[in-house]
Amino acid sequence: MKTQLENTSVLAFDLQAEVNKFIEAYQRGMSAWEEAGRIIVAIVDNDPHAVDDIVKLCPSLTPSIIHVFERIGRGLLLPALAMDTSAGAAKLRELPLSAQKRYETEPVPLIVDTEQGTDILLVDVKNLTRDQAKQVFAKGRIRSEGEQKAFLVELRSKQKSLSRQTEIPAWRIIKGRVVFEKGATLSAGELATIITQITK
Repeated sequence: MKTQLENTSVLAFDLQAEVNKFIEAYQRGMSAWEEAGRIIVAIVDNDPHAVDDIVKLCPSLTPSIIHVFERIGRGLLLPALAMDTSAGAAKLRELPLSAQKRYETEPVPLIVDTEQGTDILLVDVKNLTRDQAKQVFAKGRIRSEGEQKAFLVELRSKQKSLSRQTEIPAWRIIKGRVVFEKGATLSAGELATIITQITK
């Protein structure tokens, strides 16, 4: 009997209906955020110093949250992007509203290195890593294919320079003695350099 009741309760749960309810509530939330944004705009347009008063009246709000709502209310930020914590969304929020609308649903081009050279991947903004977001987005715009390639070349150059700086030398001279790293191999020129440095 217990098994029969459990099966009935599982059948009674309609996933599609529940998802539809969630989507309706989510969309109502987005429109409520737009309304809240318009209210903030009216308040700060009336009194530019009102942000401090709003925070005093509602301590759970911070100035940065109020500024987000102001951007939404002025039509400079999509409410859905305000909630998105991904690295790509953080960069997309800095773009004009037209670009936000476009790339909220359309993938962005990402240049990647391959054995044959480079390739272009179309990636959802939400799926970009922090480094990929830095590569794709410049200040206020999306980088072109050529700009992304130049970005990657510069990045590789910096990484090579950094790795050269952190390389452990094959040998060091400490108090007139030569200390070799394990597995060190030296050329005749390096041996000559060691001898001249020891005899100084």
